[in-house]
Amino acid sequence: MVGGRNVLGPDPALLSLCVGSPRVGSLPVIGHRPIFLSPPGRTPPGLIRSASAHQDFHRLMVRSLHHLWGGFAGGLGRSVFRPIGPPTPFFSLLPIIATNRSMQFVASYPKSGNTWVRLVAAAYTLSDEELMESLKFHSASADLPASLQYTDVERYQYQTICPFPVDDIDFPTEVRLRPAAMLVLKREKSLTTSQRPALIKSHHINGEVNNINLWNAGWAEHVVNPVRDPREICCSFAAHREMSYMETAELMADPKARMGEEGERVHSLLTTWSTHVRSWLEEETISVHTVRYEDLQDDPVGEFYDIFEFLEVEELTMERVADAVERTHFDRMREVEAEHGFHETTADQEQFFRSGKTNGWKDELPTDVARKIEEDHGRVMERLDYL
Repeated sequence: MVGGRNVLGPDPALLSLCVGSPRVGSLPVIGHRPIFLSPPGRTPPGLIRSASAHQDFHRLMVRSLHHLWGGFAGGLGRSVFRPIGPPTPFFSLLPIIATNRSMQFVASYPKSGNTWVRLVAAAYTLSDEELMESLKFHSASADLPASLQYTDVERYQYQTICPFPVDDIDFPTEVRLRPAAMLVLKREKSLTTSQRPALIKSHHINGEVNNINLWNAGWAEHVVNPVRDPREICCSFAAHREMSYMETAELMADPKARMGEEGERVHSLLTTWSTHVRSWLEEETISVHTVRYEDLQDDPVGEFYDIFEFLEVEELTMERVADAVERTHFDRMREVEAEHGFHETTADQEQFFRSGKTNGWKDELPTDVARKIEEDHGRVMERLDYL
C-alpha cells in the first residue's frame, strides 16, 4: 500500500514510522487519536511528481518534523527523544504532492491593501462570473476559489500536525508548528491550483520567535508587501476592530501586538507598524516587492503590472491587467458586499470595503492621535515619504 503514518510506539520516547492507509495521508497518532494531514472533505492526496521535488520534500519535511517533535519532547514527558533520521525510502510512500515552485504571498500590516492585491490577482485568472461568485459570503455551498481562499493561519494547517488540540497551545507553540504547517499549506495549494498568480494572505512580521524564523525561502518564493500611511491604517483598523482611534494607535505601537480570530485561526505576529514595515523592507533572502497603497491608487494598472511581472506571470499583458483592475474597482466591490456580504468581514465589522481613500485621515483622525502616530513611527514614515 502507499501512504504513511507516524506512530508513537510502545516506548513513548521513540518516534517510529510505519506504512498506513493510502486514503489518510501522513497520520500522527498520539494516544490512539489521529490527526489527519488531509482534512476531511478536502481533495485526496496525490503522488510526488519528480525526483528533484522528492528530494526537496525530504529536506523540508524532516526539518519541519525535527522542529515539531523536538519542541514537544519535553512537554510529552519523554526522558529520551530520538528524532526522525536522514531521509529514507519510506518518504517515497508519503502521499504528498511536492513541487519545485514554492508559494507566493501577500504579506502586510493589516489594512494596507492586502485584500486588494489578492482580488486583482484573482480577477486576472478568473472569469467575471467566477470572480463575482468568489466574492459572495463564504459558505459550504459556495467555496472560495484557490485564488482567494488561502491564508497562513488556518487552524486546520496546524491541527493537522499538532498532537494536541490547537485550542490548548500558546503562541510560541504555534510558531514551533509553523514550519510543518506551511508544508501542509503548500501541499493543499499544489493539489488545488497551478494558476499563477494564486496569492496567500499573511499578516505575519518577517522575523523570528524563540530563534524560529516565521519565514523560509524554502517555501516562500515571492512576497508582495503593500504598505500604507499608518494614519490611514489607524482609521480603517479602528473601524475593523471596533476600537477607538487612540486604542488603535497604541496597538500599532505595541511590540507584542498579535491578532487572531478566536475559534477560526491561529495568531499573526504584528509587533509595531514600524517594525513590521522595516522587517520586509530589509529582507535579503526572500524576493520581496514592496508597493505603497497610495501608488496603487494613483496608477493601479502600472503598479499591478509591475507586481505581476515580479510574480513571473506568464504571457502578461497590460490589457489583461487593466481589465482585472477595472473588475475589482472599489465601488464595485462595495456594491457586491452590500448585496452578498464579503468573506473577510469580521463579526465586529459593519462593512469590509469602507472608503479606500488615501488622505481620509485628515478629516477623520483626531489631531492628538495623528501626532502620536507621527511620533511613534516618524522615521519609517519619512523613509516611505509619508512625512
